Amino acid sequence: HGKPVYKKSDPTAAAVSVLMYFWDDRDGPSFSGWWFGPKVGGDQVWAYNGNKASPTPPLGGWQVPWDGPEDPTLRLTAVAGSAPAAGHTAMQQGQGQGQYAPAMQQQQSQGQYARPQMPAAVAPRQVVPQQTAAYVAQQEAERQRREVERQKALAEQQRRREEEEKKRRDIEEENRRKQAEREAEQARKAAELKQRREEEEAKRKEQAAALAVRKVIQRVRVATPETYDALRTELEEAQVKHLETMGSQADKVSQEATQTLEQTQKRLDDIVAKREEEERRQQEAEKRKLEEAEKVEKLKGEMAAIVKEAEAKIAETKGMEADFSKPDLSPEAALEAASASQQAVSSTCDALTKAEGSLREKWLDMGDNEASWQVKREVQDMIRVVADGRLVMETLSKAADWAKQKAERKAASLAKEKERRGAFDKHDGDKDGTLSRAEVVAFSKTEFDFELPSSTLDKIMRTLEPVEFKKFRSLFQKVAIARSEVRARTERAEEERRRLLLEEQRAAVSKIAADAGELLGEAESTLGRAEGEARPLATVGPDELGADGLKELASTIEKLIEGAQALLDQVSEKSRKMEGECGANEDLKGYEQSFLPRLNGRLSRSQARAEKILALLESARERAVRKAYAEMDLKRSASVTAIRAKMGEEGKSGEDYFKSLADGESLSKDRFVALLKGFGEVELVEGQAEKLFEHIVGTGASEMSQVRFLELIRLYYKCVKHTVMSEGLPIKSKTVRKLEVGEVLEVVEGPAKEESVGVVRVKCKAMQDDALGWVTIAGNQGTPFLEPGGNFYACIKETVLTDALSVQESKTIRKVAKGEVIEVLEFTKKDDALDIRRIRGQAKLDGATGWITVSGNQGTAYLEAC
Repeated sequence: HGKPVYKKSDPTAAAVSVLMYFWDDRDGPSFSGWWFGPKVGGDQVWAYNGNKASPTPPLGGWQVPWDGPEDPTLRLTAVAGSAPAAGHTAMQQGQGQGQYAPAMQQQQSQGQYARPQMPAAVAPRQVVPQQTAAYVAQQEAERQRREVERQKALAEQQRRREEEEKKRRDIEEENRRKQAEREAEQARKAAELKQRREEEEAKRKEQAAALAVRKVIQRVRVATPETYDALRTELEEAQVKHLETMGSQADKVSQEATQTLEQTQKRLDDIVAKREEEERRQQEAEKRKLEEAEKVEKLKGEMAAIVKEAEAKIAETKGMEADFSKPDLSPEAALEAASASQQAVSSTCDALTKAEGSLREKWLDMGDNEASWQVKREVQDMIRVVADGRLVMETLSKAADWAKQKAERKAASLAKEKERRGAFDKHDGDKDGTLSRAEVVAFSKTEFDFELPSSTLDKIMRTLEPVEFKKFRSLFQKVAIARSEVRARTERAEEERRRLLLEEQRAAVSKIAADAGELLGEAESTLGRAEGEARPLATVGPDELGADGLKELASTIEKLIEGAQALLDQVSEKSRKMEGECGANEDLKGYEQSFLPRLNGRLSRSQARAEKILALLESARERAVRKAYAEMDLKRSASVTAIRAKMGEEGKSGEDYFKSLADGESLSKDRFVALLKGFGEVELVEGQAEKLFEHIVGTGASEMSQVRFLELIRLYYKCVKHTVMSEGLPIKSKTVRKLEVGEVLEVVEGPAKEESVGVVRVKCKAMQDDALGWVTIAGNQGTPFLEPGGNFYACIKETVLTDALSVQESKTIRKVAKGEVIEVLEFTKKDDALDIRRIRGQAKLDGATGWITVSGNQGTAYLEAC
């Protein structure tokens, strides 16, 4: 494995070889390293060193045994004494080595281990010991160190042996104590076992006695009236015999015996009564059986008479078969005899039907009993006789019918022959017994209304001339065939004309389909352009496009959609036209299916594309409207904040401030716009102030009323911590009432500072009960009692926005989706008709205003404050 092998060379050693060799990682990294063993790569090893980098055996770090811990007493040293040959090394065994490597011998002095000469190319190093005083001193110091380590190891072994001896003595003492405890426990258990066995023996005797009595009780339970008295006596004797032995169970067993005797006596009384009842039923059954047998016998006789009469009728009718079966009968006589036979068969069948009905009625009258079962085969035979007779009548009827048909055919054949002879005689004008060419032409004209062509006449005459009566039938067939051929040629010409006409009609339909396809292709191209124009709505969105950009883009898209829709309408019209023309023409029915499915499929997809584009455009418009409304609402909120701040600065109420701004009873648009532009904190672009005025008042309005102005500047607070409402600004003024958390208050005056305690207070009206008073916004330590808001609700369950308070008398404006926010314009009012609470509010999504339900009459909540 690329490194030398070393062998112990002491001649005094035993016969076991001791090798030291290196093993590479061919069997895995855990087996790679230096090893001690009797054989290179063998299964038996004594020590192992995992130093894979060392070119020679390591001096220390050996594990003994090979999978154990490192043994510090096993170390290798250079050879002392005479100088060995170059390339050899020596091993020295420590004091503790012998316990791990039995094949290695302990030496009184340093052990001498030699190795074979290594090749110069792979020799890792050469050790050339020198006989110097320093070297000898070093070896002596090493020996003394090893002796000290050996003495320490011996002392440690002695200490361990003493500890083990002490531990052994403690264990023996503990074992003796446990043995004594076990013996005492065994004695106690033996006494308890003896006592338990005595108790069990007494209990066993009681149970055996009780069991003996219970066995008799069990036999009494199943006693019959014949064995009851004997078993009762046996039970009494068993009770007397085992009374004392049963001990504590005597009373219980006695009660069981008494109860069993009572139950058995009752059961036997029932058995006797049942036996008497059974005997009575048996007597009645015997009597009924005799009556049924007499009845069955009587009915059987009646049935036999019916069958005998039916058999006679069958025989009589069957005898009529010879009347129409004679071979020399004329057709008229055979027809008369067959008809008479059929009438007789019909009469006999009626009689058989009646007989079958009577037999079945009498069979039912016999009932389901033993007597009827005994005659069942005889009755079935009687019924079978009648059924067989019906089969005979059916066979006779078929024979008569066949004879009748045969006679009719024979009579018809004779009549036809006579008629044919008359026709021949009719056309044989010269009465020479044959038909001439002129007479054949006249025959064709008269009988078939057919002008016989001369070529056809020549062919017929060549084949049949002279045309005698016996060839008259062939003449008839040939003329008929000639007429059919002429008609067939005429029909083929007509068919060809119709085919050409149908091809023209189909070409016209195909032209309509092609035109529709071209229109549809143009519409699809237009829709493609519309989709390209609408793509920014899906990727960029209307928010980035802006209102003007969206308006221009919407106009372009709508024009494209209108053009595409006009083309699609033309396609629909052509599709209907195809369907109508094909439906009206029987020859064209179904031909439209060659075009319509594919055409209608493309049309449907195009319609869907147009609807999708329009839906995307509508959605973008809706989002743009909502965004514009939201932006305007933010400007409204900023404007309201600025107006109320100005009112606070000037110490004016809403009414007073409006009067200072308005011209009479209304505030003009120009003055309101000037007011907004005077607020530096409200950022407005050109024309936005005018739009805000219209947003507040309404599109097209030029004035704002005082009511609308006061609605605009309304300010609401929500109570977030329990506090009180007082009559005046001072904290110590008279209390109006306590305020609960969640109550909504509308600001009437203020805010104003209460100088005595340094807090800000507002005069408010409680929306719950219209209570009026002053309330502290926050304490002087910063604790909040009121927070802005309370006039906004969130929809928690989908509902509707209506135009009036009454649900029943109002119209729906639109649905309100879950999550929408509603600004309150009028707080809770009751709809008496439905007993529900409603508010009037404005949807923050799009500004829609109306009435909406807060909660239903069953407690269902639709809105919650936010």
